[in-house]
Amino acid sequence: MKTSEVVTTTTIYTSDVVPAIHGDHVRDGQLITWADANPIVWKIVMGTRSKAWGKGSSHYLGSDRSDAPSAVLHRVAVFKQYFTMGRASEQHGVFVDKPFNENIFQFSARFTLEHYNDKGFKGGFFQQFDGTYDRGCMTLDYTPGTLDGVVERFRAWCDAGLCRYETTAIKLDKRVIRTIKITVNKIKEG
Repeated sequence: MKTSEVVTTTTIYTSDVVPAIHGDHVRDGQLITWADANPIVWKIVMGTRSKAWGKGSSHYLGSDRSDAPSAVLHRVAVFKQYFTMGRASEQHGVFVDKPFNENIFQFSARFTLEHYNDKGFKGGFFQQFDGTYDRGCMTLDYTPGTLDGVVERFRAWCDAGLCRYETTAIKLDKRVIRTIKITVNKIKEG
């Protein structure tokens, strides 16, 4: 029998901002570089202040919500994917808000990064109500001063999908925050 000794070298990529976060894959290094260049990303994905993108977000599954470096890097990867994604198409199942240039998920990620340190920043569960049932829903972050704009983006997203319903109200955390009057145009015969 012959025995051989093989020496391998592993490159470890470590964050300058959060030294506890490290990985050994080239992709880990790219994610760490991006998050270190945008240090607020670490606060977003490691904290719970952002309901849309924090560690308890519905974007991440069970083990991805832990504090393990691999889980944190996965959350950075998901956040970066949505933050940087270009204009998505309807054929891929991600609908672009018709009056806007970016889809709601890209808007949400960019909004969170831009407003995370703003006074009153928080997240909530938005629901479209059609008069009988709750329909479209998602968790979005907002501030008191940006709530109206976030509601408009949410409503545009509800109106852009394949399954469209009349919106009679918008709810935030199960409480109606806006009612919408539906007008029916009558056609005159004559």
